[in-house]
Amino acid sequence: MHYSARHPLVLRLLGSAGVFAIIYFTLGLERPIWKSRHMFPPVDLISSPSAPSTLPKKLWYKLGPNGLSDELRGYVDGCLSMNPTFESGFVTDLSGDAFVAEHFATRPDIVEAFLTIRIPIIRADLLRYLILYTHGGIWNDLDVSCEAPISEWIPAQHQANASIVVGLEFDVDIWVRQFASWTIMAKPKSPHMLTVVEDCLEALHEKSREHNVGMQDLKLNMLGDIVDFSGPRRLTRGILKSLSAVLNTTIGDDEIAHVSEPRLIGDVLVLPDYSFANSMNEQHGDKIPGQVLVRHHYAGSWKNDFGGELPIESNS
Repeated sequence: MHYSARHPLVLRLLGSAGVFAIIYFTLGLERPIWKSRHMFPPVDLISSPSAPSTLPKKLWYKLGPNGLSDELRGYVDGCLSMNPTFESGFVTDLSGDAFVAEHFATRPDIVEAFLTIRIPIIRADLLRYLILYTHGGIWNDLDVSCEAPISEWIPAQHQANASIVVGLEFDVDIWVRQFASWTIMAKPKSPHMLTVVEDCLEALHEKSREHNVGMQDLKLNMLGDIVDFSGPRRLTRGILKSLSAVLNTTIGDDEIAHVSEPRLIGDVLVLPDYSFANSMNEQHGDKIPGQVLVRHHYAGSWKNDFGGELPIESNS
């Protein structure tokens, strides 16, 4: 349901957004341009619809309550140094609340759900999708290191038409294929990203009804597999569902199977598993080597009963 910007809930949330706006983003950088090189030939399955001409040159990160450890700072600094023309945005829990309240004022269903849910990993998953829908750019989890400049990630022939770029985490027949969610590239206002958000909201409401509790009282153990609920599988299903609707044909597992080079499906560019998830490719995939673009170091800070990074108590 859509509400007027003068709806009482919207006005209350916008007031909170004003308080938090000063910490909305914490860092912006601009540096000289890298010369682009492209390493992959294209495979076009379906002609792409029109899309915005450029992918925003901004890297997005979500900070937990403990900020950046030395190890995580090394990964982040490495990505920023490798991509000197990119700005960076660091979002906290507080500035994330302000961002959602401000930019989704006409969607109080989104705002209310985001501010109500207490499970950190669900909030983190939703936030990445909402930021990419609003502003576009590249989302990186803090435990991701860059192995190649972002200018090399998209072949030249796909740069104008690829509105979302995702990398396969698994590309083997024994498992359901899924896109990695630790690194996602997007142009703003992609309907595919909004579909992922709306499907997450629907799932939250379903679990609230199933357990007969308010959304604020949902616990991690009520939601099942988080990878399926709001993570990589949710991302994958939402994108394929939206693509199917836009292209008026069923896009499923077969269309993202055995990807050995970047494959454009509509306006979604699917990268091979070695691009974003080479460790999985080496362990479970076809083990065919290719250009590694990022490495995920699997910090797994959400894998506890709380569903998020636990604050480190100060001795002072």
